[in-house]
Amino acid sequence: MDIQEKILKTALHLFFKYGIKYVTMDDIAKELGISKKTIYQFYKEKDDLVTQLCENEMKLHEHDFQEINNSANDPIHEMILISNKMKTFMQNINPMFFIDLKKFYPTAFARFQSFKENFAHKNTLSNLKVGIAQGYYRSNIEPEFVSHFRLNQIEVLMFGNTFSFEKVSFAKSYELTLDMFVYGICTLKGHKLFDDYKKLI
Repeated sequence: MDIQEKILKTALHLFFKYGIKYVTMDDIAKELGISKKTIYQFYKEKDDLVTQLCENEMKLHEHDFQEINNSANDPIHEMILISNKMKTFMQNINPMFFIDLKKFYPTAFARFQSFKENFAHKNTLSNLKVGIAQGYYRSNIEPEFVSHFRLNQIEVLMFGNTFSFEKVSFAKSYELTLDMFVYGICTLKGHKLFDDYKKLI
């Protein structure tokens, strides 16, 4: 692993643990045991570092979600596999990371929005249409609306700053929202399949 990769890995770890705002370039340099000047050889300011990290994370998510789409048995299985991936991701993140991203780093946040509005929306929309065709989701839902609703539901959880995660963890909150969403759009056939998959988790 070269020095630039180490900088990105360490910065991401610290941002996830403490939030972005309260981690300085000095903190990152100290954690790595290098000078701050070395970091500035690659990133002229903290904004550049955050933007690069966000770009890397979104590309990783796109790759992972595409692999899940290719390997899933059916649309509900795909929903659960994505949920499991997201829960694992969120277990290691301080919710302040997302609040800081939206409030202080507009370029990086715009990359997240691009991921949501393009890749994630198309993926969710495809899942809904296939699920309707296969009889797992109700035929009277509006896929375009429901896709946007689900993604905005997740965004409110991540960026809304309206939830306390002291009694219900960040990751558990994501799981609960998925349950409410899937049970709301499923047929009885879909409910049974969803319940069967949940027993295996």
